[in-house]
Amino acid sequence: MPITTAEQLASIRTGTLEDKVNYLLDHTAIVDLVQRYGQATDTHDFKLLRTCYGDEIEVDHTPTIGGGLFRISADKWCRLAEKFHGQLDGDEHIMIPQSIVIDGDNASCHVLMHASHYYRKANGSPYQTIAGTYDMNVVRTKAGWKIAKSVQKLHFAEGNWQFHEEIKSSLGNLEDA
Repeated sequence: MPITTAEQLASIRTGTLEDKVNYLLDHTAIVDLVQRYGQATDTHDFKLLRTCYGDEIEVDHTPTIGGGLFRISADKWCRLAEKFHGQLDGDEHIMIPQSIVIDGDNASCHVLMHASHYYRKANGSPYQTIAGTYDMNVVRTKAGWKIAKSVQKLHFAEGNWQFHEEIKSSLGNLEDA
């Protein structure tokens, strides 16, 4: 299996036309999945967010919500997202897939993330911005590509982190959601 996008592209170049078209279709579908994830979060459309996942997912968003790596139903995960992001007055997630490596019905995707949050009720500044990455494992299903695992890393945060902590505390125990 190729380990980088560049290696995968090099191997695809020698493939058949059908291989090339299938690769482009899969790559485009995974980019769409990542963009849909960001759009659903920003618009607080949690039904749309639910379309990004299969029935269960593994999540490690320790930098922003704690909890370490855990397995959760996608329905519960989307309810948590609604509970968290629904309290905000505005979100903006810029999600850029930096590499996608496809291996049959599985793929890995490294995503650059820049997220701004606005919370009018904050004590202090209503603004907070975080930047980091998501490493996602995605799987092909009958309904298209779905996120199976998401690991978040935080590179930096600026602004009022306190309101983020206040909203996070309203989530309670993540595994009991």
